[in-house]
Amino acid sequence: MGGASERFGSPKALALFRGQTLAVRAWRVLHEACEEVLAVGKDADALGLPFPVLDDGSGERAPVFGVIAGLRAASHETCVVLPVDCPLVTGEVLRALGEARAVPQTGPLPGAYRKDLLPELEARVARGELSLRGVSTSVLGVDESRLLNVNTRSDLLAAAVADWARERDDVRAAVVVGSQARHDAPADRWSDLDVLLFVNEPDRLADDATWVEAFGTPVLTFLEPTALGERVERRVLYDTGEDVDFPLLEAGAWEGLAAVPAARRVIARGYRVLHDELGLADALAGVALPGEDPPPDAAALTELASDFWYHALWAARKLRRGEVFTAKGCLDGYLKERLVTLLAWHARALDPTVDTWHGGRFLERWADPGALAALESAYARYDLRDVARALWETIDLWQGLEGETARRLGLRVELDHADLRRRVAEVVPDPRAASTLWP
Repeated sequence: MGGASERFGSPKALALFRGQTLAVRAWRVLHEACEEVLAVGKDADALGLPFPVLDDGSGERAPVFGVIAGLRAASHETCVVLPVDCPLVTGEVLRALGEARAVPQTGPLPGAYRKDLLPELEARVARGELSLRGVSTSVLGVDESRLLNVNTRSDLLAAAVADWARERDDVRAAVVVGSQARHDAPADRWSDLDVLLFVNEPDRLADDATWVEAFGTPVLTFLEPTALGERVERRVLYDTGEDVDFPLLEAGAWEGLAAVPAARRVIARGYRVLHDELGLADALAGVALPGEDPPPDAAALTELASDFWYHALWAARKLRRGEVFTAKGCLDGYLKERLVTLLAWHARALDPTVDTWHGGRFLERWADPGALAALESAYARYDLRDVARALWETIDLWQGLEGETARRLGLRVELDHADLRRRVAEVVPDPRAASTLWP
């Protein structure tokens, strides 16, 4: 019963959860708690479920119509209602709600409803009120991790991870971070799912990838380093399209996690605990974003600028030798990373309160618009002449940003730009106004 699964993209009832459809799982769990079980939905959906489905008799889609239809058809005075999209609910939770004739603290479903509420429910529908909130005034505190509602396929996969983690002795905690848990810039259809796994033996899960099959059918899976130090993460692409990163962390690593700046930047923007035997929830609650780095002083600006100009000349020399691939890699990789740092300094020189994220994330939101426009032409094709052109575009952009950042911060540019440009030009002349590249 309920909505049309628009965010999910297909009927939720037929979605697989650890090898079983959500509908069949809900049917099984209800049988663990109730003497009589009814499935309510819409005949028009024709889902082909392995048990009969009672049509809710409404042309609209809202949970209230399923509750009304179920109460009318039930032979018992109290009915426990379980939506198909709550796969972590157990028979024990349902029995507790039924005995208390209550709803959980999180909302009206899942929950227990009495037949004598039918007149009120029907009156609410007649008035156009389709919400179930406030119908039941009895509330029972329930483990909220059991009430996870899946609205997207990433939610479903996260729920499968939580279910799997509870079954395993070696998995001590699982925490969703990144866009699927973030307060700012939350997930969209292009977002991946990041789940930190705190386990007793990370190497076992790194070496044997069969465990990822517990959440779906993998198309691709491989290991790569994480941003959290000497650790690895297993990346998985599932056949349903979900892209999942599983950083594999030692169970004891959580105690020092908040001390790692990269981890703090991620955790402080939002997290969701799926499974917790370590007391992580309390520890993570106190993690705050590290303060923005102080504005650079003259020494820091000179250090960064020296790094940039050194590698600009290095890339020019590689290009002059005909090593186009190596020169392009330095230009569009290393030099651009230095440029992102300068862009962040420049942005905070203009507005000290601006959030420059980390590693160039959401650069388009916080960087100077003029610099972004110049950045469009600062990347190169795999072509000797175009790498030379983009190198000089990057040098021009850097020089302008370096000078303006220094002025805004009241610093003096220590390096001799004219001399540095001459040195680069002696190796690779600026081709943008010339008919030939080499003299």
